[in-house]
Amino acid sequence: MERTLLGKGARYSRGLQQVGEGVFAWLQPNGEWGESNAGVVVGEGEALLIDTLFDPHLTQRMLDAIGEQVHEPIRTLVNTHSDGDHVFGNQLLPDAEIVATAAAAHLIREETADALQRFKQLAPVLKTVGRLPLPVVGTLPLPGLPRMPLRALGEYIGWMLSPYDFSGVRITPPTREFGGELALDVGGRDVRLIEVGPAHTPGDLIVHVPDASVVFAADVLFVGVAPVMWAGPTAGWIAALDRILELAPDVVVPGHGPVSDQSEVQTLRDYMEWVEAEAWPRLAADRSPFEVARELLRSEKYRAAPWGGWDSPERIVITITTIDRHRRGEAGPISARERTALFAQVATLAAELNAQA
Repeated sequence: MERTLLGKGARYSRGLQQVGEGVFAWLQPNGEWGESNAGVVVGEGEALLIDTLFDPHLTQRMLDAIGEQVHEPIRTLVNTHSDGDHVFGNQLLPDAEIVATAAAAHLIREETADALQRFKQLAPVLKTVGRLPLPVVGTLPLPGLPRMPLRALGEYIGWMLSPYDFSGVRITPPTREFGGELALDVGGRDVRLIEVGPAHTPGDLIVHVPDASVVFAADVLFVGVAPVMWAGPTAGWIAALDRILELAPDVVVPGHGPVSDQSEVQTLRDYMEWVEAEAWPRLAADRSPFEVARELLRSEKYRAAPWGGWDSPERIVITITTIDRHRRGEAGPISARERTALFAQVATLAAELNAQA
């Protein structure tokens, strides 16, 4: 059985898949942490690449595979948003024009891979300290949890970052920015970039290839895996999904998960509405995002829903935390400490779910 980057059984094949005439998707099953997709649009005498991957090694492997089937040079690279698993391979295309929204470009320039590399190196230390019998040594205070579970955090981040090598990443920012919509000519083909953020992140865009009826939705769409809402609000994400549905594509390539169609766009829309409706009154009653996430994941409603079998369900706590921050009027970037605390909550939920399985 083919294995994913994170060591699980693959639910679909990795590699380059043709999704339209001269249009390809690069897929990395199963779409969990860092297992992101990319795409290629081929025109006369040139090609456009949609996103790079989480490190240069993975990006080079993708570029080699593309080169075996696509014989036109990549003149343009589109970064759909600022997350590292969509931009950390940019350095391998030094001659390409790199296009992103202004909001994404700003964040990419501030991005650094060093923090992720340190986080990865810290994982075994956290696991070791977390095994010590002294409860005060093995845990740290954490809002929403009695103590920060160092062992669970170390095991989780060690797993989620284990396939990736950030040591050679050189941040290579966009060279062209836009807001709203931008039409590109790719060797005689019309390719439309449509800004739909803030949703998953502040600077999301989707890529529409009208003559192939294909939309590359990037991280506005997750298929078979729980989404992560870093920016929000939920209404913004739902509006982004509505924009995809308005385009009525035959094929939709998600940022994470297998190639799909409009039905999966609608399913994620239903999920986002459900989480918002279920979380808001609980948060308003002074329940913590962690408590709300745990309750929803244990509920019959969740298990019976189409998303009840999605991978990485523990990530719902990030989305609920973002909903709560908007509810309290505190939306905006979070600190490294706040992100670590969030991952500790994600790790705790994952450990609980694994224990129940």
